[in-house]
This record gives sequence, structure tokens and C-alpha cells, in this order.
Amino acid sequence: MDDARAGVARHDDDPGQAVQDLARLLQALGDGQREGREAMSLPRLAKRSALPMSTLLRYLSVLTDAGWVALDDSKRGVQLAHLTASGTAQLRSLDEQLDGGQSVVP
Repeated sequence: MDDARAGVARHDDDPGQAVQDLARLLQALGDGQREGREAMSLPRLAKRSALPMSTLLRYLSVLTDAGWVALDDSKRGVQLAHLTASGTAQLRSLDEQLDGGQSVVP
């Protein structure tokens, strides 16, 4: 998560917490995909990731800049977030690190 971590460090005092939040956000999007949701509304994503909307928006900016998440507008005018192929690969790598007992936070 080096690309994403660099952008978030400007926004948060605790980079370790920011990395954990980013991982939780990616996980929430991945869980949604496994449940058959190709994309998730921002309010639903905020609730599932337990992040305030302002924090969610900052993190989504970082994740979209990294190419891991894309934002689209639905036909009803609701903004939706979904993992890109790179985001799915990053989440898979994160899952492997956690399964291997490695810490996401340095």
C-alpha cells in the first residue's frame, strides 16, 4: 500500500491507522463483490467500513489516484465505488499477507 499510504499521510496524524482504514475500505469493497455487488454506494461503504463520510471521501481520493478504486454515477444519480482489477489484486495481496501472519502496518 505504499502508493496509497503516501497520499493519506497528509490527511491523518497516524499513518498506521490510515493504512488499517484503507485496508478495511478495500476489504469492504471486496466483501461487497463476493456478495454480488459490483459497486457500492458511498453511504453504504461508509457504514460497512465504519468510516465517517469525510474520511471515506479522502481515502477514496487516494485509492482512485492509485488506480485501485473507481467511482461511477448510477442512473439514479448516486455515486458508486468499485474495485478495479488493480484494487482486486491489491486486496488479494493484502489477504495473502494477513494469512501469512505479516502485518499490514509496518
